[in-house]
Amino acid sequence: MFYSESRLNNWIERIKEEKINIESGEGLEVFDRLLDDFIIASLNLLKSIRDREITKKEAMKLVQESKPILNKSYKFEDEVKNELFEITKDNMRVVLKALEYAIEGKKTKKSFEKLLEEAIKKERNGDIGGAFEDVAKMAAKALHGERLPEDLEIPDEDLFVVGWIDAVDAIDTINLLMEIDRSEVEDEQE
Repeated sequence: MFYSESRLNNWIERIKEEKINIESGEGLEVFDRLLDDFIIASLNLLKSIRDREITKKEAMKLVQESKPILNKSYKFEDEVKNELFEITKDNMRVVLKALEYAIEGKKTKKSFEKLLEEAIKKERNGDIGGAFEDVAKMAAKALHGERLPEDLEIPDEDLFVVGWIDAVDAIDTINLLMEIDRSEVEDEQE
């Protein structure tokens, strides 16, 4: 399993302990760090394939074994935490679907802009599944190291797609950080 239930449970415990304040933004970073941890695990799995440590078939089996943990229900005694955790889990599902595409070698030639445009159109027409897949294809491009355009126009609408783009942006950010010299990162952490 590339992402275990015990690993997720560690995050669940951190979230339970965290004091969340939406107004000040206090405590919200725990959800970002959870998503980042999931993305890093995904990138490490892809690296293991590239380094021939495991086969694509073995990697896909690990991904399938990890799916049920994202379908389990977790409840916190705080509605805000419940809502933020569900949003984070949705973004983790985007990354997981993107990881499947990346392992299978399914890579679209469509631009980020075109995929976003199609995803929004599909969601507006009630095709939530199709919209999800288009965003996952964007995320797969990001997992392959393609950079998200800085001028990507994201609509200011209450759409699932708009929330799911956070997963693509998080992958892009991690890729950018990985390009930075590791010694610089270590210096910043001290």
